[in-house]
Amino acid sequence: MSVSAHLSPEPERRLWAILDGVRHAGERMEAKLGALTVLAFAQLALIAVAVPDGPLSAAAVLLLGACLLIGALAAAPLSRLPAPLAFLEPRKDKTSVNDCLISVEDLAKYTQNELTSRLDKYLGGGLTATPYHEDIVGQIVRGATAAARQRRLLGASCFLAAGGQLCLLCRLLWRR
Repeated sequence: MSVSAHLSPEPERRLWAILDGVRHAGERMEAKLGALTVLAFAQLALIAVAVPDGPLSAAAVLLLGACLLIGALAAAPLSRLPAPLAFLEPRKDKTSVNDCLISVEDLAKYTQNELTSRLDKYLGGGLTATPYHEDIVGQIVRGATAAARQRRLLGASCFLAAGGQLCLLCRLLWRR
């Protein structure tokens, strides 16, 4: 039996479905980061108008300013981060047979070759027969890595924005 004898359009359709899911996850992360960045900017404007002085205001400005920087970094179309920011890249943890092959976090663990091999078995074979399918898998890996990075940046940005909001709330409550 030749390699092409068992190749069907199903693996390609499934690969495209996985890629669409990864792209959708990336778009959701971008939207959430954009909204949080706009919120941080609006709160910085509120601080400048309503409560421009005091240590709590300064702390809120610092935290919300860091949130703006993270939003700008997340919006940058970098396929790979510079060396000083490599800690933001998703970890290439050990892969497991229990990995969900449609989850962005699990897909980001794999290199292109590892994921091609894993999806070849998962989808019933035939992926390694054509470079076209391997290119789709490469797009999945790159998209999953970017979405996982944005999810980490969103978590850090949420933490900073929450701290800034807490400082701002305390400053507004104890305004004299």
